[in-house]
Formats: sequence, structure tokens, C-alpha cells
Amino acid sequence: MRSHLKLIAFIAAIIFALSLTAIPISAVVSPNGSCINDEADVLSEKTKDYITERNYNLEANCSGAQICVVTIRSSGRESIESYASALFEKWQIGRSGEDNGVLLLMAIEDKDYYILTGTGLTTAFTTKTVSDIIRNNLEPFFGAEDYDGAAKATFSKLNEVVCRFYGADPSGYAGGNGFTGGGSGRHGKGSGFGSCSGWKDDGFGISCNSCGGALLLGCVGCIGYELFSSMGD
Repeated sequence: MRSHLKLIAFIAAIIFALSLTAIPISAVVSPNGSCINDEADVLSEKTKDYITERNYNLEANCSGAQICVVTIRSSGRESIESYASALFEKWQIGRSGEDNGVLLLMAIEDKDYYILTGTGLTTAFTTKTVSDIIRNNLEPFFGAEDYDGAAKATFSKLNEVVCRFYGADPSGYAGGNGFTGGGSGRHGKGSGFGSCSGWKDDGFGISCNSCGGALLLGCVGCIGYELFSSMGD
């Protein structure tokens, strides 16, 4: 009987944790036919054109890969991690079957950001790779409130990594028809990287406090396991 009660408590813990972190897909910004949605109005037209042009090359020469940049004023009551996860799923970034999308989300008033990568790019975007991108390309501009510079510098490096993964030229060009989406919205465990726990000069860490939707099941597992273990035999 006690084992049944433990199982019920474990399931309840999972459901409770999900209810705290889940965000309705309808609550995030919608695709607008572009790989960019500058809701916060912080990006220059030059940067938007650059991101759009590079995405043409990615879709044509990198197996349909897409790198989307979205700026918002705030994620509201939701964490930026759960917001990014819902947005990634709603936009279906990348190509179906490849799951090779990347999302850079910047929440200006929250002074926060998040990078989420598809399951097909797991080997390309290791923790160290993304940590270095954040440290060298994103944080210096973002911390100085140069959000346009942060978007361009970060996108440029993300583009290099994806092109290198597919053996393509980061500066190549191919005509395109705008953002197509069409992926499955899948992003893998450990694929979310952000500044939620604060930036530290001695490194970048990922924990249940700073993980996103990509790590949701892992965090829920931790919570459930701790509660389950604390009950004793």
C-alpha cells in the first residue's frame, strides 16, 4: 500500500512541476513569414536584412537549417526558458525530420536571453560551444544594452557553427522565399542556454534554476525523485 502511495505522490509531483513551467503555445509571439520577430523594436533594418539573407543560405545549403531571432519586451509571468520552448515549438523552427533549428530569444525589459537548439544540432552546439558564444558574442553587447549588436554578433557565430556542421560556406548566398518553418519543434535535453541564474566570469552553468523547456523532464525527474526518496521505505 505504501508503495502505491509513493507512486501516486511521485506522479503528482511531476504534474505539479509541469503546471508550474508549462506555457500555452498561443501565448507566445506568432510566426510572421520571417525568421525574425522584433517585437521589442530594438533591431536595425540592416541587421534584419543580414539575418534574413543568411537564413536563405542556411535553408539552401545546410539541409533546411534555420536560425530565428526574436525580441520581446518581457516573457511576463513565465520564465524565459518556458517561453522559448513554447515559441520554438509553435514556430517549428528547422526542417521536419532534421530538427535543425536554432532560436535566439532576447527579453529586453527582463534583461534576459535564451538560446535553444534543435535535437539535430546537439553535436554541433555543445555546452562549451554555446557558453563561448554567450561569453564572447552575446553578453558583451547585451550587458551594454546594445541589443542590435548582440543579435548580429550572436547570430553571426551561430551561423558559423551551423555552416561548419554541414560543411557549407557561412558567407554563401542562395535566394529564398522567407521563413518556412515546417519542422517538428523538437529541441533536445540539455539544448537550452540562458542567463537566468546570472552570468559568472568563471563559467556558465546549467541547473534546474536555469534550464529551459528543453530540460523540463530532467528537472521534473529530479524533483520527483527527491520527493520520492524523502518518504523513506
